[in-house]
Amino acid sequence: MKKAKKSHFLTADGSPTLYMEQFDEYYHSKHGAVQEALHVYLGMGFDYWRSLNPEATHCHIFEMGFGTGLNAFLTAKAASETGIHICYHTIEAYPLSTIEMNEANYVSFLEEEESLLFNQIQHATWEEEISITPFFKLKKMHCLLENYCPSIKTDLIYYDAFGARAQPEIWTDNCFPILTENMNPGGVFVTYAAIGSVRRALLRLGLVTGLVPGPPGKREMIRGHKPLL
Repeated sequence: MKKAKKSHFLTADGSPTLYMEQFDEYYHSKHGAVQEALHVYLGMGFDYWRSLNPEATHCHIFEMGFGTGLNAFLTAKAASETGIHICYHTIEAYPLSTIEMNEANYVSFLEEEESLLFNQIQHATWEEEISITPFFKLKKMHCLLENYCPSIKTDLIYYDAFGARAQPEIWTDNCFPILTENMNPGGVFVTYAAIGSVRRALLRLGLVTGLVPGPPGKREMIRGHKPLL
């Protein structure tokens, strides 16, 4: 993964992503990077969590796979729009270099004010919790999932790892207990994947789990939630 060559790719909704030739993997859906993130993580994730917790004013989010920072950026926007105070912790085993982020060229797709927010997220110091906006705090951690030690109870999990074909080791049963055990009641787990073994693993861990409609180009995806007490 560290040496994988990455190149710019324009997805179907006009938003960019990166493509890794060696693994034939995209950082986001080629059917629409922003469209996928809005559907999977904001719609099926954040909005669904809000429906389960209508009185909540704060949300702790964990993201598996910071990647290009697109999910964090869209969530920061949603925090300001909804008035929900979000503390966002994310891990990344292979952070993108400045050159690679410039290659992705997200700022070409964004308005000036959005570009400023995106760059703040991209250039935030690693290993420190940073206030990006009055409603959004971010902590980026450079580590593998197996070395991750949660420091906050989580309300929402974005599981946005590379596909099982490229990284099968981060889709096995032993990847999920540390995450689900650290969830608050009413917490939500969401991923773009629809892998049967993952759904069954989450069910065994006590989450109410099923398949929900996926983003364009994908029929289904997994979502689970931890029952309220």
